[in-house]
Parts: sequence; structure tokens; C-alpha cells
Amino acid sequence: MASVNTKRKRLIEKSLPPKIETYIPESRLFMQLQSLERKLDAKIVRKRLEVQEALGKPVYKKRILRVFVSNLAANQAAAAGGNDETDAEGKGTGARLDSAEAPSWTLRIEGRLVDPPGTSSKARLPAHKFSEFINSMVVELERDPELYADNVVQWRRSAAEGDVDGFEVKRRGDEDVKTKIMLDIRTATDRFKVNSPVLRELLDIRGTISKAGFIMKLWQYIKLNSLQDSEDPDQIRCDAGLRQAFGNAVVSFTAIPQMLHVFLTRPDPLIIEYTVRVHEGDFHMGQYAFDIEVEVEELARQGAGPLANVLTRQRELAHIQGQLTQKMQEIYNARSKRDFLRNFADDPVAFTHRWIDNQTKDLEVILGDRRHGLEAALSAIMVADGTSQEMTSERKQALEKEATKWLKESALYDEPWAEEAVFHYLSAKTQERMQQLLQQQQNQQHPPATNGA
Repeated sequence: MASVNTKRKRLIEKSLPPKIETYIPESRLFMQLQSLERKLDAKIVRKRLEVQEALGKPVYKKRILRVFVSNLAANQAAAAGGNDETDAEGKGTGARLDSAEAPSWTLRIEGRLVDPPGTSSKARLPAHKFSEFINSMVVELERDPELYADNVVQWRRSAAEGDVDGFEVKRRGDEDVKTKIMLDIRTATDRFKVNSPVLRELLDIRGTISKAGFIMKLWQYIKLNSLQDSEDPDQIRCDAGLRQAFGNAVVSFTAIPQMLHVFLTRPDPLIIEYTVRVHEGDFHMGQYAFDIEVEVEELARQGAGPLANVLTRQRELAHIQGQLTQKMQEIYNARSKRDFLRNFADDPVAFTHRWIDNQTKDLEVILGDRRHGLEAALSAIMVADGTSQEMTSERKQALEKEATKWLKESALYDEPWAEEAVFHYLSAKTQERMQQLLQQQQNQQHPPATNGA
């Protein structure tokens, strides 16, 4: 037994016919419901795009990065009895010592994230490397430049290098060394320092700020003090504080983004001072640890419950929408059938004449044959007159003349179907002409054989 194809074609027609309100006054409520549905659909689409955009953006959370500084000392006992410092080439007063046993020290800079209070082992996020939160690092060593040439160590973030948990700087020497560690902390968005004390005081800015945040604070200050020009809102009438900062009495608000480089500069690096000690054991830990606020991207998003079954809801809505479209088509077909039967019941004769005329025009449009249309017109006239098919030749000629006149009326070709009828007529003539040309070509290539005399 053949399976029945239950897939139905999706219908496009959703609007009720204009005249149905005359028969069913309650249909006006459906029209209002459709208008409300369109507004709701537009709102849902806009909110859906906003949610998708929000889900696509990374979310950052404030965390504490704790930095530890320490140092290791090695082979310091071998330098006893004099100044046995060695330079970068391993030469000095202790040049007799083997290079592998020369006194040295190693500066270690390490960092790790501090877990928030109450964090369990299951809720702990994956470990982050220390170098993930640093753009660059510079270590300056306070040593005699004549003896040691490598007193500055620099590191910059590179995409080719992997992240590490810490850094080590190893040098030779048997004396304590003061070091200065400068860290450029990495942030999710570029942050800057406001170098104008007047603006920092007016806008109440503490610490670093992004460009968008600076413009927002400036706009809030302008609105709070009503500094916009009444005639041209783009012009800002500066008060005493802004006049001192900008240097002008009137400033265009659209020009402020181009002026940001004057007021915003890169923030100062974080500076940690530490003394490398080599005479009090092999390991030395700094007296303090340094807590730095950093931004960490949240990998696991919480609260996505309302969006978890969005695909299922969309399928249900699509199914309901298909049912609604099907019902609308059924209403439209029922309305057409009702109009057909009502017109036939009101005046059967006139309705039949109109129906035959419409069918005649449709048939003429489809076939593109004027003679067929003329014969149909003659039949319609004969039926209308109640004339028998056995008519005289004079009557038939009169009817043909009347039908020809009817076909030649200009109003006939103003009908909507006239343009399509001309197209079909020309297509039929073109096909007929092509057949004639092909037949002539075949006759020329294969002329008919003739019997010789």
C-alpha cells in the first residue's frame, strides 16, 4: 500500500478578504490581533538579536591576582675570602673559579589568582597562567654598568609564545642587588589615565578609565549643568572648569573624540621594588605579596535556562503558524464559494452570461486563437438570444459582424488579461513562424526526388 504524503505546501495568504467584515463583524478583532502580532514579532526579533549579541560578547569578572617575588642564591660559599663577583663574561677577581661553580642568583616573579571566599573545589575555574594578565614586563638591576652590561630585562607578549606561571632572571654575582620590576597589566578593554587634574576633579575620575567611559562621564556632566546650546545642541557652552581644561569657551561635542589623545595617556606601570639577597641562605622570599585587580573571562555562562529550549519553542510556533495559514486559506475558499452560490441564486441568467464571458476570455488568453474566441462569442450571443442552432446565413453573418464589433471595442483590451492574451498570441505566432522556417530549411537540404524523363 502506497504511503500517503502528509507534507503540505506552506500557504502564504494570511489576510482575511476585505469584504468578509460585512458578513462577519467579529473579524475586525482578528485584524486587530494580526496587527498586535506583527508588533510582537518585531519586538521578539529585536530582543532575540540583542540576546544573541550579548551571548556573543565575552563576560569579564573582577578577580585578584597575587604576585610573589623571591630569589634563589647558588654557590655563594665559593666566593668567600674576597670580592669574587663575575661579569656577564664570567671574568673578575674570581676568574679562577670554574664557570659552573661561579656564584649566582635567580630572581623569580610569580603570580596566581586568588579564589573568592567560599569557592569549593568543584566550582573552581580552570587555572590561568600568570603571563595571561601582563602585556609587558621590565626588570631593572641596580649594578655597575661597567662590570655588567645586561642590567635591563624586557619581556613583551607574543602570540607565538605560550603563557607561563612565572618568570626567572638568572645572573652571576655574590652581592645583594636592588631591582625594580615594572608590570603593564593587561585589561579586557584599553584603559587610560586622565592627565588633566581639572577633568579628574570635575568628572570624579579615580584611577584608569576607558574612552567610552570618559565620554559618558563628560556627557553626564554637560547634561547635569545644562551646558548645551539651546539653538545648536552640538555646541557646548563651557563653564569655568571645562574652559580651563579645553582652553575654549565653546566646544563642539562631535569634536571631543578627536581630542581624547590630549587628555588620555597610557596608565603608569605597576612598580615593585625588591632586593635580591644572597648572604642569608639559598632561598629568600619577599616580605610582601602584591594583590592586583584583573579581569577574567567567564567561560561557563550561568542562567541560560530560558534560552535552552528556544529551538523547541520555535518549532511549535512554526507548527501553529502553519495551522493558522491553513485555516485562513479555508476561510478564503469558503468565502469564494459563498459568493459564487449567492450570485447564482440572485440572478441565474445574468450570472451564467457573465460566467461564460469570463470563461471565453480565459480560453482565448490560454490558446491565443482569435477565431476560437469569435466562435465562443457567437455561441454566447446565440444562447443569450435563445436562437436555435439552425439559423439562416443572414442571421449568422449579422451575429459574426456583431461579435467582431464586440471584439474590436477598445474597452475590451483594457481588461487585466489583455496584456497576457497578447503575449500568448505573439508566442503562438512565433512558434508557427519557426515551424515554417524549419520546414523550409529541411526542404532545401533534402529536396524531393523527381523521376527522370
